[in-house]
Amino acid sequence: MTEAVRVYLALRNDIITCDLQPGLSVSEADMCSRYKASRTPVREACHRLQEETLLQIVPFRGYFVAPLTTSEYRDLTEMQLIVDPSAAALAAERATESQIKSIEKWAGYVYHPGQKKSYETFLEWNRNLHIEIASASGNESLADVTSNLQTRLIRYFYLVISMASYGQDLVHEHDEIVKAIRARKPELARKRAEDHVRQTIERTSKIEIPA
Repeated sequence: MTEAVRVYLALRNDIITCDLQPGLSVSEADMCSRYKASRTPVREACHRLQEETLLQIVPFRGYFVAPLTTSEYRDLTEMQLIVDPSAAALAAERATESQIKSIEKWAGYVYHPGQKKSYETFLEWNRNLHIEIASASGNESLADVTSNLQTRLIRYFYLVISMASYGQDLVHEHDEIVKAIRARKPELARKRAEDHVRQTIERTSKIEIPA
């Protein structure tokens, strides 16, 4: 692993988990100190994260963690409504047995309401589940879009959305999607995935993104 990749992964994780708060200004010197690296790998990591829209580079001003906005959250969930059902349907047609087992594994986490660590673990497993389903579609472009989508969405769940009231609903909805994929029923998998996204949009329709 190169220094640039190491810094990229560490910085990306800090942004995703909101350890670095949305909108925060971060200097090269701060990042060099935080990640114990020289300026060149820090710059390479930052440019890569800019391409993923997680970091903003403003000429003559520096680096800023991408803010969270209500409009972006709406855009991301609308995109998810297009992407996820297609990925699930294709996975039901194309997934290998080992991919289905991996999907089942990521869907198997039991969320414990009210426990912060359990919530954060669930978020990671949820992200991996959606990415694994997209990977099993056999469409690399679809998998790339889903990975970026889930990486950007997870910040909203870390910072502003509580799952305490509907965590078990998500577990059930995931299970229904996975069962349809296992049964090799593309249209049912599409419907289960669409229902899941629509219900998530409904559950989070009242969220307020902090300025």
